[in-house]
Amino acid sequence: MTVNGKVVHYDANRGFGFLAPDAGGADVFLHINDIDIDENALKPGAKVAFDIEETDRGTKAVNVAVTESAPADDAPAGRPHRRDSHDHGRPHGGDRDRDRDRSRKPRGGGSLDAASFTEEVTELLLDSSDDLTAAQIVAIRQRITEFAVARGWVLD
Repeated sequence: MTVNGKVVHYDANRGFGFLAPDAGGADVFLHINDIDIDENALKPGAKVAFDIEETDRGTKAVNVAVTESAPADDAPAGRPHRRDSHDHGRPHGGDRDRDRDRSRKPRGGGSLDAASFTEEVTELLLDSSDDLTAAQIVAIRQRITEFAVARGWVLD
């Protein structure tokens, strides 16, 4: 059965990401080996249609098709690739300082919405350990986002 949703995150350097079904529920893992489309189209916010396959490691997306491109990014330069700004997955001192400053206040000075916050948490989790599984990342970021929303730190 085909599911409609959108790209939450996709890291071309690591070859995986997550899709959020429109009907709700847990995000679905997406791996480069399971797609036959241009990875450049898998930007956050892009609308997709996909099938869900159950595996021994959880659910994953297969037969992914982009149905609508992601909204234009208003940021002038976009986010750098992690591999370009990190050494073997470990941030340099300047990156740690930048991340700490960014965590004190959201970009643009306002409050983050839950989707933006979840994307930021995903980036931090991906940078923190190569040993985390997709299911672990989904579970951790969901709990952190729920915690932040419940305390009013993030807009729902």
